[in-house]
Amino acid sequence: MNKSIVKKLLFFLAIFAGIQFPVAAFSQPAARSGYETLNARQFATDNKITTVNPKDIAVKLFGSDRESEGRKSDAISVEYPTRNTAVVVHTVVGLADDSVAAMRYRIELGIRQNKWEIVWVGRQSKCQPNRGHQNWAAGRCN
Repeated sequence: MNKSIVKKLLFFLAIFAGIQFPVAAFSQPAARSGYETLNARQFATDNKITTVNPKDIAVKLFGSDRESEGRKSDAISVEYPTRNTAVVVHTVVGLADDSVAAMRYRIELGIRQNKWEIVWVGRQSKCQPNRGHQNWAAGRCN
C-alpha cells in the first residue's frame, strides 16, 4: 500500500476515534443532569438490595412495589450502554401522594474487580397539578 494512503487512513482513523470516544465519555453525565443525586449505599439499604446484578436489582425494585390507590403505571428497564456498565430505570406513575404524581429512579452500575457495583443513583419526580413542576425534574414538589 502507498505510504500516503496509509498516512491518510491513519489520520482519518485518529479523527474518528477522537470524535467517538469523547461523545461516549460525556453521555453519562448528561443523562444524570435532570436527577437529584442520592446516596447509593443508603438507597441500597432502604430498598433492601443485597445483590448488585443489574437484573436482580430490577426484579427487587419491581417486586418491592405494592399496589396502591391511584397507580397508573409501573415500569422498569435495564440497559447495558457498554460491556462494563448497566443502567436500571424504575418509573412509577400515579402515586397515592397529594404532591408527587410520579417518581423515577436511575441506578447506574459498573464492573469493578469482576463484580457489579452500584456507582450512582438519582431520583426525579413529577408533581401533581398546581403542586410544582409537571415535567421530570430533580426538584421537590410543594
